[in-house]
Amino acid sequence: APNLFNIYKNHNGASCKGMTISRQGKQSVVKEVGVKLAKHRVIGVASISGLKSRQFNAIKKKLRGQAELIVARKTLLQMAIDKSKSEVKELEKYMTGAEILVLSDLDAFKLYKLFKQNKTKTPAKAGQIAPMDIIVPAGETNLAPGPVLTELKQAKIDAKIQGPKIVITKDAVVARAGQPISPQVANVLSKLAIEPMEVGIELKAAFENGVIYPGEILNIDEAQVLAQLADCHQKAVNLAVYAEIFNSTTMEILLMKATR
Repeated sequence: APNLFNIYKNHNGASCKGMTISRQGKQSVVKEVGVKLAKHRVIGVASISGLKSRQFNAIKKKLRGQAELIVARKTLLQMAIDKSKSEVKELEKYMTGAEILVLSDLDAFKLYKLFKQNKTKTPAKAGQIAPMDIIVPAGETNLAPGPVLTELKQAKIDAKIQGPKIVITKDAVVARAGQPISPQVANVLSKLAIEPMEVGIELKAAFENGVIYPGEILNIDEAQVLAQLADCHQKAVNLAVYAEIFNSTTMEILLMKATR
């Protein structure tokens, strides 16, 4: 039997003109999605806006065995959600554009991290917002002398001709985080083969154990959290020693203090 999920597959979020599906076919899609929703502990809504089919398939391959991606017409996905648990219906408000459903038995935070780790680099386009400071490093390039030297200077990059190639004399910040990328900078970055942008599947929200977690809550900086925990622990130990609270952590310190 054909995979009904592929009938409306469109990874760029555009409409699938000229494609029709019978009422029975729609019902089959909704029923099959509903069965899958009931089998997994985590149900997520993820955006694939701007993601090309090649990139989508590469990510899907990496996630095999950890998460299942369901691509279908939004109305059919919403119908399947409506027939699921009442709490899951809250996910519908996150379906505002080109979204898919994500099913997994990983917890919601690990699922978000999985998508975050499987983003791919892509060239910058004029007008896009820089996700971070974009730096062109100093050093030799593969560019031959010519009009490109003027283009580099227009992008505020110090460069000179050295032998048969162009050399960038010092690091240059060509775009600041949060600022739009100019056409000149986008053009130069492309010629230097610098890909500062990341594309991937963006988990917008996930349902787990009766709770809906928005993406901004799932997006945890692990290094920062661990540093905060370590700082809290140290402060708690200091307070406990000062207050002479006896426990397995403070006893050794208090005995050393008593000995002194």
